[in-house]
Amino acid sequence: MFTNADTTMYLYSKENGVDKYTRLPIEGVYWEEISQSTLLRTGERNSASVLLVIPLESLESPVEFTPGKDLAVKGIIEDEIDSGSQAALSKSLTAFKAAHKFITITSADAKLYGSEAVQHYELSSK
Repeated sequence: MFTNADTTMYLYSKENGVDKYTRLPIEGVYWEEISQSTLLRTGERNSASVLLVIPLESLESPVEFTPGKDLAVKGIIEDEIDSGSQAALSKSLTAFKAAHKFITITSADAKLYGSEAVQHYELSSK
């Protein structure tokens, strides 16, 4: 599978009623930025999205995604999101969002069939 970038995912989970983000650096993904324009009566509306394809062979094990909550940054970064308390999480997320150009995963499709060489996840974002 053709890859052109690395990414750092921040996977959302909820454990014992506490929100948590786990950092997952992934080398060898396909990252495609897509820009679209729509002409409306009120004017032109532009939108941008990213198609992120993660080959299964780039992961140590299968991943459970949470659309609408998971975040991704192009490239490998070392920043962690502090999930120690709700206040720490809020402060850490605010600092993270100010420091990085990130995407929020809106859909995740597991394409885990066929030979191992073609198994992958297709993630879309806005």
